[in-house]
Amino acid sequence: MQKITLKNNLFCGMIITLCFLWTASGYLSWLYRLMDFPVGANVDWMTEVVGYVFQAAGILCCSLLGKKYPGQIYGRAFFSYIMIADFLFILCSTLAGSLAFCLVFGYLMNFLHGIVAMLYLFRLAVLVEWKYRSFTFGVSYGIASLGSWLISLIGSGNFLRSHYVLIVYAVLVLLTVCLVWKEALPDLSDITFHTKPISPRLVLLAGATVLLLSLVRGIGFYFPMADVSSGIDLELSRAFYGIGLATAGILGDRNRKYGAISCIAALVFPFLMLSLTGEVTVSILFWILGYIFFGFYTVYRVVVFSDLARGDCSLLFVAGYGLMFGRLGDAAGSLLGITLADRHVALVVFSSLCFAVTIFVFFTLYQQLYMPLVKRELSEDELLMEFAKNYQLSGRELEVLKLLLGGLSNGEISAQLFISESTVKFHIRNLLKKTECTNRMALIALVKR
Repeated sequence: MQKITLKNNLFCGMIITLCFLWTASGYLSWLYRLMDFPVGANVDWMTEVVGYVFQAAGILCCSLLGKKYPGQIYGRAFFSYIMIADFLFILCSTLAGSLAFCLVFGYLMNFLHGIVAMLYLFRLAVLVEWKYRSFTFGVSYGIASLGSWLISLIGSGNFLRSHYVLIVYAVLVLLTVCLVWKEALPDLSDITFHTKPISPRLVLLAGATVLLLSLVRGIGFYFPMADVSSGIDLELSRAFYGIGLATAGILGDRNRKYGAISCIAALVFPFLMLSLTGEVTVSILFWILGYIFFGFYTVYRVVVFSDLARGDCSLLFVAGYGLMFGRLGDAAGSLLGITLADRHVALVVFSSLCFAVTIFVFFTLYQQLYMPLVKRELSEDELLMEFAKNYQLSGRELEVLKLLLGGLSNGEISAQLFISESTVKFHIRNLLKKTECTNRMALIALVKR
């Protein structure tokens, strides 16, 4: 059986960091290139609506193909080809001489961004243990966001707009490809899944929750509010976003419930800023806090689906659905925000209604995922089956264990199971090794405990 190691966690974290660094920065370079054309206010519609839909489509296509052809889609070669193609579309969209070519190459870039995200989120679910998953993702995204901000500072803050940044992207992509070829991705048939089958209804409920959270947040950023543009720019916002991501990753592994509740706090800040119109200094503070808490939401939406994917072998293909539903919600929120931007009352009323629905759906999911359930008392056979599952005992080892608990000697066990005494001793040694017990009395005590 494939064991998850610290080395696997580290490789996965480095791959996520590099992928998010050059894909997120490449997205910003494309955005700046679009702004060179006479698109005006349509740039939000082109990037935050259509661009995000293409990212979601990339995740969906990759997951469906991965479900049918997992060995090929999740392999190193496919991942490498996709990253190289993604870089080429970043290159083409940034150097495009016309708006039409900039949009076409930019949307293809966003589609491949989605595929890249699905491939590294699959690795997050497979390679990283539950107790390190939130930390690995949050800190990786946090470092990448801070890295994107630092890159933007080069050249008096115009480096992401320059053609020289493409050299940086090429180096980052090459480093990512090298890491992918050095990772120890296990055979899918060799992965241990540690929960009973998960209902499709729970997956849909998680998807609806993430989509609504994204929708409300997206609408909220179009509220009429104090002008904070002189206090915070787009790149600096990513720095605060990175701090929130790293904090959320650390907190999420301590207790998944804390990370979940913090998502609701992230939705409150646009309403607070709405009530402080005219208070520029205080609004800047809440803008910063909003980006920090947005990191909690980003980590939560990814990790909740990573946990679901790793819990049931039939659900590995949903590993990236947190980001997919999130992008669809982001796009819907931006679209509604753009549509209702000049109708402030309608915007706030609609957002408030969506917020109420989100709270209801969120706590329905929260109750199913995180609230303790009252369990019936298990029978002795059920307890033994649980014990065997926890320590990964074979069927024959379980049979030997049952007879040991009955007080039978090696000879009596041999007669009962029609096997030699040496074979009985072999199974007992395996039992002691798997349970880390020093003798059979300690093993019996462990089972009873």
